[in-house]
Amino acid sequence: MKRMEIACLDLLCGLLLIGSLEAQVQSNSLIEYISPVPGSSLNMPRTNIIIKANEPVDQLTLRTSGVISVSGSKSGVHYGRLALSDDTRTVVFVPDVPFTEGEQVSVNVGDGLKLMSGIGITPMKFSFMVTLKVVKAPLSLQISEGLAPSSAHFVSTPNTFSTEDSLLPANFPNLSILTDSTTAPGYLFISNFGWTANVTSTPYLMIIDNFGHPVFYRALQGSSTDFNLQPNGHLTYFDRIASVFYELDSSYSTVNSYVCGNGYATDLHELRILPNGHALLMGDDYQIVDMSKLVPNGDTAATVAGLIIQELDNEKDVVFQWRSWDHFQITDATHEDLTAATIDYDHGNSLELDGDGNIILSNRHMDEITKINRSTGDIMWRMGGKNNQFTFIDDSIAYSHQHAVRRLPNGNFTVFDNGNFHVPQFSRALEYQVDEVNKTATLVWQYRNTPDQFSLAMGYVQRLSNGNTLIGWGDSSPAVTEVTSDGRKVFEMALPDQVVSYRAYRYQWNVPGSTTGVVAKGASSPVPAVMTLNENYPNPFNPSTKISFSLPSTGNVTLKIYNVLGQEVATLVNGVVRGGEEQTVSFDGSTLASGVYYCRLQSGQKAEIRKMILLR
Repeated sequence: MKRMEIACLDLLCGLLLIGSLEAQVQSNSLIEYISPVPGSSLNMPRTNIIIKANEPVDQLTLRTSGVISVSGSKSGVHYGRLALSDDTRTVVFVPDVPFTEGEQVSVNVGDGLKLMSGIGITPMKFSFMVTLKVVKAPLSLQISEGLAPSSAHFVSTPNTFSTEDSLLPANFPNLSILTDSTTAPGYLFISNFGWTANVTSTPYLMIIDNFGHPVFYRALQGSSTDFNLQPNGHLTYFDRIASVFYELDSSYSTVNSYVCGNGYATDLHELRILPNGHALLMGDDYQIVDMSKLVPNGDTAATVAGLIIQELDNEKDVVFQWRSWDHFQITDATHEDLTAATIDYDHGNSLELDGDGNIILSNRHMDEITKINRSTGDIMWRMGGKNNQFTFIDDSIAYSHQHAVRRLPNGNFTVFDNGNFHVPQFSRALEYQVDEVNKTATLVWQYRNTPDQFSLAMGYVQRLSNGNTLIGWGDSSPAVTEVTSDGRKVFEMALPDQVVSYRAYRYQWNVPGSTTGVVAKGASSPVPAVMTLNENYPNPFNPSTKISFSLPSTGNVTLKIYNVLGQEVATLVNGVVRGGEEQTVSFDGSTLASGVYYCRLQSGQKAEIRKMILLR
């Protein structure tokens, strides 16, 4: 496992001993994952210890005295909470008090830890180093993508509903609809803020119809990012003042919040609530590094921002942690000034849970998309940037400082290519067909505005249920564009000058108290010209999901679910279905194992198939 060449203040001391202990850990075939990585440096004093077995653990054995013992070279023996996470395989030790800066921590797993099968886990030892000093981000790194920090506190604002005839607050941003045609069904979800310090714009969470009228809005005390609809039907957003992701239920009441564990600052870019209720998010980790040992004229005490990925279980324990320090080099950055006093060499900005359960990470400052094994933490492949393993086909320039990598149901990737280092600069929406075996990425679709539009920062691409694509242009104007598969604009909206939204989404959403359904005003629903099977939602799901389809005319229909072996596992529809209306059915997979399934819609001689992913 590759590690960064940490070159400051004797951080490598003791690694010869640690290396021998690491070899012992790697030989234990019953252990799938350990955090902190054995032999790693720069770990936070408040870090927890995670041991994941490849089979369910006997929870009763956690009560055995000394089953896991932890000791710091300076702080001595550590007591703490020992728990088994809800996957029944992940053991978490949370120390009662933090470790001491600069010390080596030794972990001893005794012979009392057993699996439910009765097999005992082979005793093992490993060690890791705690960072010499916990560092706060300097202002130049806190201002991430133009979002200035604030020291104010979050203040809840009452829910506010609006119709097109209501009077909006005087500080509500003016939304200009430039194009209005037949769009995908749903409302727009955006959150505005001023792009520069001299722009006054009251931040709002907004759900907007196609006429620019809000059906919901909430004023905030400070800027917000990623106002999003999660698979559980709840809304989430990042509050920059509180540095917290808040979760709202369908009536807009705050029901939960999410922050990084282990002492890390929560990153503003992404929160993904998983089908099992866990949360996937990122954190920021600032360390002092002697860059003069890595690059000529490097700062001897540079503040360098590392990236942390965490998975939190339903008890908010960290059950998976991945750190850029353990896998990337600072010199992997493509365009950063590595002689500067502050360096953000990675800048992760999106996470995607892939169909196989692993993680797709977008690293903006490395021009790289990385796939990470969610079981082991190992890198599976790297696409783009200095460590590119892929051949790009029909796209000679690839992407530059990209955002929003997403996997489509057909297996392709969508990417928002900011194009910071294209010559000339321009931004575009991309779709790649990715062959992970032969390592090829073929450009199969793109949208490049005419004239060119350039977004320095932020941005998003969303493939919609009818095949259209919604593009959030980030700091550029207009802010949102929806296009058909052949590149025809059907919707465009602009915010006031120098007012932006980090991302833009379109979702179908039931407005509380509404009797008109979830289709946005102005989003027409004509009789479909062809039979259409939409992607199930949510996808991945656990254990239930909804499947919608439509027919051009009334006819006999079957809608069935098959496993990967082609065996039928459920029949959802078998009979006459009315044409011209979207039909929705529910599927409950609670009796099925995790994995890939296929939904097949057939009417007459025509059939459509969609891939579904059940994660338990």
